[in-house]
Amino acid sequence: MKRENTVMRRGSPLWVATLCLGLWLGVAPARAEFVTYHVDVNTTAISNQPGGYLDFQLNPSDSTALSATAAVTNFRATGGTLAPTISLEGDATGLLPGKLTLGNSTAFNDAFQGFTFGSRFSFDLTLSGLALDQPGGTSGSSFALSLYQSDGNTPLLTTDPNGSVLTINLNADGVPSVQTFAQSPTDSTPVATASLVGNLPEPSSLLLLAAALPGWLIAVRYGRQRARQGCGAGA
Repeated sequence: MKRENTVMRRGSPLWVATLCLGLWLGVAPARAEFVTYHVDVNTTAISNQPGGYLDFQLNPSDSTALSATAAVTNFRATGGTLAPTISLEGDATGLLPGKLTLGNSTAFNDAFQGFTFGSRFSFDLTLSGLALDQPGGTSGSSFALSLYQSDGNTPLLTTDPNGSVLTINLNADGVPSVQTFAQSPTDSTPVATASLVGNLPEPSSLLLLAAALPGWLIAVRYGRQRARQGCGAGA
C-alpha cells in the first residue's frame, strides 16, 4: 500500500495556509505607531498648599535615542487652578489646559507650569515617533511627571530620588514601561496611575492572527480528510 502524503503537499490548502502563518509569525513586528495612557494623579494630601508647579519632561538616554514625542491633552483638574503662563525649555511647546507637546531632540526638554493643587488632576498622554514605530538601537527616552512646592525645587508626594511621581520609559525595543513611586516613606501608595487606553499596532498583530487561524484550521481539517481518503483509496 502506498500512502500519498496530501497533508503537506506543495500547493495544498494546508501548505499554503501554514506558509502564510509561518511568514506572519516570523516577520510581523510587534510595534505601534503610538500609545496613549490616561494619567490620574491624586493630590488630596497637598490640596491645602498655596501653590506649586507641574513639571513634564521627555528626555533621551543619550544622543543615539530614536525620535519620540509626548503629547499631553484633555487636562482636567478637580479643585486645582493652572497658572496662565508656562516655562518651556528644549523641545517643548504649548500651554495647559490646551495641548502640551514635548520632543526628545535635545538633552533636556521640559515644561514647567504653575499650579494650585486641588484634590486631583488627570490628562491623556500620547507617545509616538520612531522610538515606537521603528524601534532599535541600545538607548531609549523617558517621560516624567513631577510635582513641586511653590519654591520650584522641592518635589512633592514621591520617594523617587529624581523627584518624579510617574515615569514612562520608551525602551529601545519599542515597548513602553510604566513606573510609579511611593508617596512617602510611611505611605507606599503611589499618587499617580497610568492606564493604557489606546494604541495602533502596525501591523495589527492580534487582528492578523485572528484572521489567519480560522483559515489555517479549516485547511488542517481539509488536508486530513484528503489524507484519509487517499489512504482508503490505496488500501
